[in-house]
Amino acid sequence: MSGVLRQGSAPRDTSALARLAEDVAWLHAFLAWLAELGFPSPRPLPAFHGQSWTTSGGMIWEVVSFLPGRVVGWAAVPPMEEIGALLARYHATARHVDVTGQRPGALPLADVPQILLSRQLRAAGVRPEQEVAIRELAEGLARDLDDTGHLYRAHLVIHGDFTSHNVIADGLPPRATGVIDFASAHAETPLADIGYGLWRSGRPRQDADHLDLPRVRRFFRGYISTVPVTADEASVIPLYVRGRGLQMIAKRIRAGRAETGMLAQVQWLAANGDAISDALVADLP
Repeated sequence: MSGVLRQGSAPRDTSALARLAEDVAWLHAFLAWLAELGFPSPRPLPAFHGQSWTTSGGMIWEVVSFLPGRVVGWAAVPPMEEIGALLARYHATARHVDVTGQRPGALPLADVPQILLSRQLRAAGVRPEQEVAIRELAEGLARDLDDTGHLYRAHLVIHGDFTSHNVIADGLPPRATGVIDFASAHAETPLADIGYGLWRSGRPRQDADHLDLPRVRRFFRGYISTVPVTADEASVIPLYVRGRGLQMIAKRIRAGRAETGMLAQVQWLAANGDAISDALVADLP
């Protein structure tokens, strides 16, 4: 079986290394379960004395199986409907994986406002005018998560970055046949996974700071062709697209990096969320 070898820097601090090891072990255990259930995703390979990951030479090494095909990316085929349907199939499978507890290194959406409303923004070197905008958006996110009952929604292990750039296509004509890169997987509501995927795949192109509504609707129609969604659930998906952008900023701020290039798209989403919600609800059968 062909495999993919990944490497990353391992922290020298003993406690930090232990947290990283716990995080990787959590992910590989989940991937093993997912593969056992027959979902087309990378399977951990026991290449290191019976283990699928190890630390050596100041690095952490992981080996998972290779999925044949090519990354869909911005290709027109397979269509967005297939990407959405594959995400729904993933959720239907992941519901059967019994994972106790949150992934150790995760940043759940509910924790994002706390980071963005803390002193970490200024400490990371965010410009004052951007700090004001981000704090306002973080307050809106916290309020909207509370108003929509986010914490009470059912959770499963989401992919966390289910875009067409992590979907593999194979065959002629190309069909969506598998999913790679579970680096962002963690326990969260599956509605967030839809929103996180649309953050990138809903754009008309990579450098766009807005979503293309026809692309969004095609993705969503593919999803609901496999897993039903209520009007209440459909109406909050734009909240999760916006939340994804703020989560990405928060991850960078938490690491001490003032990278806020996602801000323009978050602001567009805040201004256009109602229109997106109306379009998604209108697509329901």
